[in-house]
Amino acid sequence: MIRRLLGAGLAVLALTACAPAPAPPASGAAAATPAPTAAPTPAPTPDRTVDLTALSQTMAFAELAAMTFSPEEYLGRTVRMEGQLAVYPANPALEVEYFYAVVMEDATACCQQGLEFVWEGEMPPEGTTLVVTGRYEAYDCGGLPSYHLVADTVELPGQ
Repeated sequence: MIRRLLGAGLAVLALTACAPAPAPPASGAAAATPAPTAAPTPAPTPDRTVDLTALSQTMAFAELAAMTFSPEEYLGRTVRMEGQLAVYPANPALEVEYFYAVVMEDATACCQQGLEFVWEGEMPPEGTTLVVTGRYEAYDCGGLPSYHLVADTVELPGQ
């Protein structure tokens, strides 16, 4: 009885085993050869400039959002962006009178976001459209980590 069960079990295993190996190609047929492998290409060095003025409004807004959510990935990079000047009163304890930001709208004009910037030159009136180019840097704002552009240039478009 045990022999019959063992024999039946072996028969079941033989019937359910893996499929046989594929037959070799017929004579005259080309055997498949693996494609040559190319040497790995080194990753390109990313351009250190983030030029939001060269992007569509939707892409510029998305890139600016990425800068807001992952600021450490942009530290030290040069950023160029166009938008309206926004002025915000600062807390007197911070030893600055105002914060300045260049603000841009999304393509549907329903949302706005911007970057704070510092510049030693004369500021145009609030609401003026300007192009700011500068280095994206971290700073301490009353004990809180913050980020801003240290502007090299602040230009009025068309001038």
